[in-house]
Amino acid sequence: MIRHIMKHEWMLLSRERILYIAIPIYALLICYGVAIGTNWKGFLHTSSSNAVGLADAGFKSKLEKMDRIISGKDPETYFEDPRVAAPLARYKGYEMATKPPAPTAAIAIGQSDVLPSYLKVQWKPMFKQSNTDELENPKNLAIGAFDLSFVLIYLYPLLIIALSYNILSSERENGTQALLLSQPVSVGQFVLGKILLRGAIIIGLAVGISIVGLLIANPEIIVAGDLWRVLVLAVVLLAYGVFWFGLAVLVNAFGKRSSANALALMGIWIALVLIVPACLNLIAKVAHPLPSRIEMVQALRRGDRVAETQSNFSRSYRSDLLRKSEEEALAASNADFYAKVLPLEEKGEAIARPIFTEFRQQKHAQQAFTENLKFLSPAIIAQTALSELANQSSANFEAFNAQVEAYHEKWRQYFLPAVMTNRLLTREEFLAIPRFRYQPESNGVVAKRLLGDLFGLILFAGLAVAVGFNLLRRYPAAGR
Repeated sequence: MIRHIMKHEWMLLSRERILYIAIPIYALLICYGVAIGTNWKGFLHTSSSNAVGLADAGFKSKLEKMDRIISGKDPETYFEDPRVAAPLARYKGYEMATKPPAPTAAIAIGQSDVLPSYLKVQWKPMFKQSNTDELENPKNLAIGAFDLSFVLIYLYPLLIIALSYNILSSERENGTQALLLSQPVSVGQFVLGKILLRGAIIIGLAVGISIVGLLIANPEIIVAGDLWRVLVLAVVLLAYGVFWFGLAVLVNAFGKRSSANALALMGIWIALVLIVPACLNLIAKVAHPLPSRIEMVQALRRGDRVAETQSNFSRSYRSDLLRKSEEEALAASNADFYAKVLPLEEKGEAIARPIFTEFRQQKHAQQAFTENLKFLSPAIIAQTALSELANQSSANFEAFNAQVEAYHEKWRQYFLPAVMTNRLLTREEFLAIPRFRYQPESNGVVAKRLLGDLFGLILFAGLAVAVGFNLLRRYPAAGR
């Protein structure tokens, strides 16, 4: 029976002009979203590669300089000699810690347009080097960059609404409801047949074009063993689409006019896709405000100033020393200089660190707030899932920043003995300087977070469908 209903519905739907206008535009937008995401992924890859190349070039030039000094081709100069650990570790040498894009990065830009994917690492604390801009949106749900996730989160439901807001109300308005109710078929079966046909078209196109487009534009997904992420994407789109179809059934079950159904569905779309995320963002900022950049700059200056005041050693010592000739500087014992400078800097860092610690805590609190309340809207859940699949979520960047912090400490500890003893590095020690290697989160860790998102979406979809079809049992009486 359902098959006959679907066949008959296709005969009617194929005559609708909107089908031939909306579907091609919809398909083109999905393709365009895949293209935009792929281009953004290429941009991130180029940026990361350039950053690593810049660091590699720096290490290579310093090694060449060291070889020329060792061979006697260049004179030994304290502040230009790469073997001198202090200036190399503190300001002349650096590493670029990068987060290369995942093979599936084209799925969603996610947090990658507001959080840095590469950071410069030197001796100074990372809180003086990292990006500390205010978090504009903890879940990145404000309308922004156009990508595949934008099409799927915002426009995908609109097409579903456009083709399903009148699945039942149109029968009454066209005068065919009495004929429908006289047939040996329930209202639920009739609506199910209509929904299955529309779902096969809209959800099928969303899943098919997205997967095929991603795999064609990003063949490395299969090579990297990330095909499972694309399959999870299909599940997300299926559950998200079923939810909106379930809402359409629920709204139609009240027996209102088509115009009222359209207004109700658009109101729900505005509430779930725009208002709820915006409100969560606003409440998160009010409940957990971030320190301003001005406060951070002032904290840094205050830390340096207070440290100098509390210390018997002034930075003028450094200025006076650097004004001397290189021979005099060496004679003045640079080991003693850094033995005095490092404790001074540590005091300044300790005084300035609390405000940056507060920033990090408040930022985490904002993200935890929205994470805990994301189940208020399937749009937030779906966006989070797509960002996870693309390796561009807040959690992905937190893991990256943790690796950078650990590497920064490793950088300091590697050079510290030579800095404190004013010892020249050997060529072997220079070659052994630790380099940053990004380790993506394991599939198990990502999959564990995705399970919660999938459960939430399936729950939303199941509730919408169950409530909608349950209300249809009373529809004949209400519709006569």
